[in-house]
Amino acid sequence: MEKDPRINQTEDQPERDTQRKRHGNVGFAVISVALLLVIVGLAIYVGVKSKELKDAGESSTPIIDTSLAASEDTPKSVAEEIAKQSEEAPLGQNSEFFIIDFISGEPEDQLVDDPGYDGASMEEEFGTSQISETEESVESTEETESSSASESSEVVESSQATESSQPAETKQQVKEQKPKATTDPMSRVIDFATLQTTKNADIYAWIAVPGTNIDYPVLRHPTDDGYYLYHNLNGSQGYPGCIYTENWNTKDWTDPVTVLYGHDMRSTGTMFHQLHKFETQSFFDKNEYFYIYTPDKTLQYRIFSAYVHTNEHLLANHSFSVKEQFDSFFGMVLATNSGKSHVRDGVEISSDSKIVALSTCIKNQPTQRYIIFGVLIN
Repeated sequence: MEKDPRINQTEDQPERDTQRKRHGNVGFAVISVALLLVIVGLAIYVGVKSKELKDAGESSTPIIDTSLAASEDTPKSVAEEIAKQSEEAPLGQNSEFFIIDFISGEPEDQLVDDPGYDGASMEEEFGTSQISETEESVESTEETESSSASESSEVVESSQATESSQPAETKQQVKEQKPKATTDPMSRVIDFATLQTTKNADIYAWIAVPGTNIDYPVLRHPTDDGYYLYHNLNGSQGYPGCIYTENWNTKDWTDPVTVLYGHDMRSTGTMFHQLHKFETQSFFDKNEYFYIYTPDKTLQYRIFSAYVHTNEHLLANHSFSVKEQFDSFFGMVLATNSGKSHVRDGVEISSDSKIVALSTCIKNQPTQRYIIFGVLIN
């Protein structure tokens, strides 16, 4: 009797199902391994690419805009020259960059390439010997202070150890040979002959403001009052310029009011930028003096006002030699003691006083100036 095909099919079904499951498991395993390999490969590829990009980013030189810029107050002839230099200035890894600001109050933090700028700050230009006798800037970092304190401690310990091992007579001789350290700003000596010969013949004085890093030569161009607004100590055109006076003033500091100008170099913290420290009442209270050095004398001025004023030209708009105009202007100055303007009590001035004004710009306020007024006391 012939078997029903459906019966054979029913009897063989379990074995066929087992084979299908086995084949399915094998296929799933193969697919899983393949997917795993793909994932691992992608991870390795991404890691390699990331490292390549990182290495490329570290080794490449960023492209910096080297175009020179001029403010609205820049004379037309100077602006044209700056634009010309901008077109001619090459972009390269050896270009020297420095940060500019504008005395007119234009936006800061613009990078320029000045073909005449040698990359040295005013401090580097003169070296630390020129400013060693003035007060250290209060802006020193904690790291520097800590390092200095550590070095000083080691020097003291070494000195004490050496002295303790010396005979009494030798100790006395060494003590007599040690020069007395001078911290009196009035005793400072500036070698103007060397400065005028090796740096710039227009240097005729020096300004130092203790408590700040303001410690610079003062220049005056014989014919162009705005020359050192746009020219550096070495004569190159650009910023930061120099600290300078105009031909409105004499060079003997006997005028009723002498005005010194300097850029507010906020990004580098140089030139007259740190005059803005006097905006803080506590700093104004603690720092009372600045000094003008000339070839034949040292002048001490007591700061009696930190003043926010308009950008008017003081000497062109006020005849300070006229008592009424002097009294009117400084009556207004002494009556302003609020916000960033401060007045020192107990300082007497009159139309016979000799006053120096240190003037710089104010960030984002092109129509105003920040002025520190000091009266000659010594």
